[in-house]
Amino acid sequence: MKRFFRSAAVAAVVAFGVVACNKSETEIDIFESSTEEALELTDSASVTINHSIEYLRSFEGGKVLCEKINNLILRMCLGDEYDGLSFGEASESLMQKLVADYQKEAGDEYKANIETDSYWLYRWSYNVEGTFSDSFQDLQTYNVFSDVFLGGAHGMQSLIPHVINLKTGKEIEESDLFNEGYEEPVADLIKAALQKEWGSPEDSDSAYSAMEEEGMVPNGCFSVSEDGVTWFYQPYVIACYAQGIVEAFVSWDDLKPYVNTSEVKL
Repeated sequence: MKRFFRSAAVAAVVAFGVVACNKSETEIDIFESSTEEALELTDSASVTINHSIEYLRSFEGGKVLCEKINNLILRMCLGDEYDGLSFGEASESLMQKLVADYQKEAGDEYKANIETDSYWLYRWSYNVEGTFSDSFQDLQTYNVFSDVFLGGAHGMQSLIPHVINLKTGKEIEESDLFNEGYEEPVADLIKAALQKEWGSPEDSDSAYSAMEEEGMVPNGCFSVSEDGVTWFYQPYVIACYAQGIVEAFVSWDDLKPYVNTSEVKL
């Protein structure tokens, strides 16, 4: 198994600090790890796994909070079962598990179709990228992008945003951000945003008319920015695969009647 680990400073600045765990500065770094292993039954197929995860080398909130946020990032990117491990330990363990699964599952498929020359069906891949994104007041968006191919017509992508309260080091839920009863009026705002992007529901030729309105609801998959909140819908949830990951942006001005002011001040 070939593997390398690399950590390099990122030239990036987020709203809660400046690039440089000490208490006066916030510095972002990257953990990177990759591996590739051939299918035991043939050298013509292999599994590749890539992890690229931004984390805090230091944080203006102090070492304890820095470590708490980094552990949260690790769990968001690699899984709750790796709670408390280092990025290297967690990545290594997850890679070993995925390689073992590949040898079993892809190997069984290959043996069942041993005469095929479609080796690309057994060239699997798992890619995870975690990045800091927009922020608003004490809330920081952290995006986890995943791209997985396990044979078939195409791979599957997902972009899962998480919102971290930088004062507590905890992830906030959608229900924390809004007052009780927000779901229905915010769903109407989401539908309006999607119609602006994808066309009128009255137009049978619009992309919107082919989308699933039932799924256009606050789904807990959201990010925050200075301008407002964006909801994300993964492929096949409300639209066809070709439309990709669908986003619905709603401004803070429109959301103001429903926002929990103990979390954000508008």
